[in-house]
Amino acid sequence: MRQYEAVLLAKAMHLCGNPTDARDLVQDTFERALLKLDRFREGTNAQAWLFTILHHLFIDRCRSRTRERRADVSVEDVQERVAAPVEDDAPAWAAIGPEQLRTALARIPEEFRVVYQLHAIEGRSYIEIAERLGIPKATVGTRLIRARRKLREVLMPTRQEAEA
Repeated sequence: MRQYEAVLLAKAMHLCGNPTDARDLVQDTFERALLKLDRFREGTNAQAWLFTILHHLFIDRCRSRTRERRADVSVEDVQERVAAPVEDDAPAWAAIGPEQLRTALARIPEEFRVVYQLHAIEGRSYIEIAERLGIPKATVGTRLIRARRKLREVLMPTRQEAEA
């Protein structure tokens, strides 16, 4: 087994990224191999068998560390976080009322206003709007995007515009 120690240590270093953990993993691999020596078949690749043991031990360690981390969280901590969520400020658009929206719609160009009203207010699909206005479906999507952008500019001016 000692002839494989260097390659096992190199693989363990690659997996663990830490020389101490890598040496422990190789030591555990040798220990497990000796305990399970009756399962090794003569004429098979001993290095591959040892690599398999090393790999399985590494996975077992990762799983147990994950379980340990989960166990470190107390029930009280979880209950506090769930019971008292952090309150976020309401988004700026939440304060916009229907009258403000109507006023803003009146201030954007008609080609965008009509598409926005048909889609957002009347609930029509892109295809229905395209057929009604005689324009391609892709144009409906483009105009809707631009209408939203223009409404955002009217309803929520940037700080620079508001200060001017």
